[in-house]
Amino acid sequence: MKFDICEAAEVGMNGEILDEAQNLLIQGIRHEEYTGAVYMIGRHGKISARGVLGRLGPEYASPVSLDSIFDLASVTKPVATAASLMALVDHGALQLDQAASQFFPERVLPQLTGITLRHLATHTSGLPAWIDMYSQGQSRDEAIEQLLGTKLQHPRGTVYSYSCLGYIILGLIIERVSGKTLADFAADNIFRPLGMNDTCYNPSIDVINRIVHTADCPMSRRKSIAEVQDGNALAMGGYSGNAGLFSTAPDLAVFAQAMLNGGEFNGVRILSAESVREMFTSQIDPSLGRQSIGFFMPPHGMLPCEDGWSKACAGHTGYSGTCLVIDPEHDLFVVLLANKLHQYKDASDFFRRRRQFHNLVISAAI
Repeated sequence: MKFDICEAAEVGMNGEILDEAQNLLIQGIRHEEYTGAVYMIGRHGKISARGVLGRLGPEYASPVSLDSIFDLASVTKPVATAASLMALVDHGALQLDQAASQFFPERVLPQLTGITLRHLATHTSGLPAWIDMYSQGQSRDEAIEQLLGTKLQHPRGTVYSYSCLGYIILGLIIERVSGKTLADFAADNIFRPLGMNDTCYNPSIDVINRIVHTADCPMSRRKSIAEVQDGNALAMGGYSGNAGLFSTAPDLAVFAQAMLNGGEFNGVRILSAESVREMFTSQIDPSLGRQSIGFFMPPHGMLPCEDGWSKACAGHTGYSGTCLVIDPEHDLFVVLLANKLHQYKDASDFFRRRRQFHNLVISAAI
C-alpha cells in the first residue's frame, strides 16, 4: 500500500455515511448486479475508506482481494491514452492543435481534414461512436484500414459524440510519434514511474488467479479472463487507445493522487502541472457539454456525479463496470471497480447504484 490509511474523520469525512456507501455495494452483489467489487476513497493524500466485496466471478469461489485485477474498458482512455498524449506534449513531440492527418503522411485521408488531436481527445471530431472492426476476423492491419477509412457523421467541432474511434486513432498517433507501442509507451512513461506495477495491457497468464471475470468477448466468444472484453481493442492486439488496460484499485488510486498533486507522486513527475490542468479543464464549447482531455466533466450523463461534486471534478467510466472520479476542489478521489458485465443483462440498476454510491461519498465530504 502506497498510502496512509486513516479514519474518515481525520480528513473531514463522515464515516457513518461511508459505511452506508459500502452497504449499498453489498446490496448490489446480493441482487447479482456484479459478483465482485473493490473501492478506494482518498482525500488529502490518505485513504479514508476502502472495501473488498464478493467473488472473482459467477463460477469462482475465490474472493476478490484488494489487488484483484479488472478490465478497465474505457477508463483506459484517460489513464493510458490521454496521459500518454499529454506526456508527449510535455516532451515537445506534438501539440494538441496539430492536424491528425499529418501523422499519416503515406495516406490520403480527406475525412480527417481539419480534425486536430484536440478534436479526437474531446469527442468532437465528428467520427461515429463505434464501428465493428472485429466480427469478420479482421487482423490489426485490416482493422486500422477500416478505421482510417471511416467517414464522419458530423462536421468537426459541431457535435459532441462519445467516440471510441477517436481514441483508437490517438493510440496510433502516440505509437507513430514515440516509436513504441501504446502499451510500452504508457508503461515506460506513466505506469512504471508511478509504481503502478499491476497496470498493463495483455496481462500475463501468471496473474490469472487475480483477474476478475468480465464477460464473454464478442470477438472470441471466450470468457474474458486475461483478455480484453472489447472486440475492437482485441482486434488491435489488445493494446488500443479506447480500451484494453487492466489494473487494480490501489494502482488507480496512485494515478488519481498524481493528478491531484499536479502530475507527480512520491517525488516522481509524470506530467507537467499545465498538462494536468488541461485534463481538468473542459475543452469544448459549453453548448456541446463539458469534456476535458481524457475526462468527462459534470454535468455529463456518463459521469455518476451530481450535486455536491465541484465543477472541477473529472472522471471516466468503463463498460465493464469500472469508474474513476477525481475532484481537485474537494481534494478527493474515488475508485470503484466492479464486473457488471459478468452476465449480459439490463444494467440500469447498477447505474443507479453507482450514482447513489458517489452521491453518498460526496455527501460524506461536505
